[in-house]
Amino acid sequence: MRNYCEILYSNLERNPRGAAVWYHGEIYSYAQLCGFVDGFSSFLFKRGVSLGDKVCVFLPNSLSLAVSVFSIARLGAVCVPIDSACGTEEIRHCLEFSKPALIVTDESLAHTMDAVSGGINTICVTRDNFLGEAPADPPGNHPSEKAIYLFSTGSTGKPKCVARSHANMIALARNHTATINWDSGDRILFSIPISHTYGLGNFVSAVSVGACCYFLPRFTRKEVLGVLEEEQITIFPAVPFMLETLARSASRGDYDFPRLKHVISAGAPLPEETFFSFHRAFGVYPRQLYGSSETGVMAINIAEKIEEKRLSVGVEVENVVIRVVSETGKKLPVGQIGEIIIRSPSMTDGYVDFPEETERVFVDGFYHTGDLGMFDGDGYLFICGRKKLFINISGNKVDPFEVENLLMTHGKITEAAVIGTPGAGGREEVKAFIVADGLTRREVVDFCRGKISDYKIPAKMEFVDVLPRSPAGKVLREKLK
Repeated sequence: MRNYCEILYSNLERNPRGAAVWYHGEIYSYAQLCGFVDGFSSFLFKRGVSLGDKVCVFLPNSLSLAVSVFSIARLGAVCVPIDSACGTEEIRHCLEFSKPALIVTDESLAHTMDAVSGGINTICVTRDNFLGEAPADPPGNHPSEKAIYLFSTGSTGKPKCVARSHANMIALARNHTATINWDSGDRILFSIPISHTYGLGNFVSAVSVGACCYFLPRFTRKEVLGVLEEEQITIFPAVPFMLETLARSASRGDYDFPRLKHVISAGAPLPEETFFSFHRAFGVYPRQLYGSSETGVMAINIAEKIEEKRLSVGVEVENVVIRVVSETGKKLPVGQIGEIIIRSPSMTDGYVDFPEETERVFVDGFYHTGDLGMFDGDGYLFICGRKKLFINISGNKVDPFEVENLLMTHGKITEAAVIGTPGAGGREEVKAFIVADGLTRREVVDFCRGKISDYKIPAKMEFVDVLPRSPAGKVLREKLK
């Protein structure tokens, strides 16, 4: 394969009548989905989209998002998915960095995009746009050419751009499905956004085996439980917060999930209590997956005796190499904690226009994750902490510098420092230490709302006279904890 849209079209030979997408109660076959991609790629081509162009997609989980992702790939263009829950400042940064030729959104989100698009050509996609004949044969792109731009939080205070190639995406699907053994009989429920690396990787993997993807625009407890039961879902990718919410809302016997074989938890460590409470409520143990925007899926827990390995993120997926190394880069033996580094054919070769960070974390063919971990004697990986400062809010990564930079734009704030602090249920929360004159917590929240995602807004605040600093002027974050 040269272009990862071939992953979709391979289903025309295997099972064209097979169910591809469920959305709002309607099922669409792989033949229909390919037809929609033919039509929409033709629509985009007529509007000037061609090889190498960036196309921003600002849509919730939907049939339109699925069609857009593969239509952009079909033209050899670069898809820039942006989570529909993002705030205006986050959207603006993604647009300014990627400089898309076109934005694809819908009527429900058009007002948000209009406020930040800066005159970039924008279309509101409708089903009528899916009609029509396919354009000429897909361009002869090389597998190494970029296919997807994903934004990964980094130390600069703004998300870094991760460019994944067609070869990366094809390898991701092969590695993932070869390890977890999905097939065309699987029904996979997506309430995690497929505009994010976790959802996108699972979506492309599902399509590669001809499984059916069930799309919910957002996570709501009642709707997820209803679809899991009524549609006999077999695979449910989630984050720990979702699993906690579902487990608290039901008791054993309230719902029956006879075909649910894999509940996957990623994005944050899975608490033991959630592992057991979800099983008590629904009879299925969640399994942890480990991945990143830079690499795609790296490991997944497929242990037969899952109770014994419940705290592990599992074993390396096919064709992925994981090492645990010392500060000097020496490979550490079983049981010793060190930094986790990764080599994978699904891994990006670096950050776009950020050579310093690329040089720092991509060394000798390995990606240095900044996570701390260890292997046990059976080859199972355990995450033990993080070297980086990121705050983990139910699977969503928050860069404290991004929040600090926003706070410092408020006229009354003279200093700000942001850290992660323990919150309810052992989950991390964002806490801000603020030096300001006559400012209230409510005013700070109101200032942040809409500019960044809600989960990044400080849940706790402490107004102080001065921040502790080193002689060199660096904020001493440890003294704030």
